[in-house]
Amino acid sequence: MKGGADPESAQEIAQEALIMVWRKAASFDRTKASAATWIYTIARNKRIDLMRRSGRPGLSEEDWLTVYAPDEVDADQSVLAGQTYMRMKELMEGLSADQRVVLQKAFFEDRTHTAIAEDLGLPLGTVKSRIRLALAKLREAMEREEKET
Repeated sequence: MKGGADPESAQEIAQEALIMVWRKAASFDRTKASAATWIYTIARNKRIDLMRRSGRPGLSEEDWLTVYAPDEVDADQSVLAGQTYMRMKELMEGLSADQRVVLQKAFFEDRTHTAIAEDLGLPLGTVKSRIRLALAKLREAMEREEKET
C-alpha cells in the first residue's frame, strides 16, 4: 500500500506474489539474494504490472481485435485475426457459464480478482481457480485444433 496501491489491489498483489513464490521456489538462488529480497522483488513486479494494467481502458468483446490489431495489416492477417476471434468466441461459449462470467469480467471488464469475487459473492480462491481452469480449457482446445490442421 505504501507503493500507491489501494487495499483491494494490495491484497491481490500479495496473493499473486505468494502464488508466484510457491511456483518459482525451486528457482530461488540464495547466492544471488536473500529470501526477503527475492520475495519483495516479486511483489514489486506484481505491483508494477497491476499499475500498468489499471491504466488500460475496459474493452468489450467486440472491439478487442480492433484495438490490438497492428496499424498496417495485410488482407491475410486481417482474415486470420477475424477467424481467430470467431474461434475464440466459439470456444468461450463452450465453457461453463461460471467460467465464462469470470473470464469476461477479468479480461473484458478489466476487473481485479478481488472485485470479481465481491461482485459474484464467491471466495477469491474460487474465482482464481475458475479463471485458471477456463484458460487451461481454451489453451487445450486451441492446441488440439493446431494439431489437427
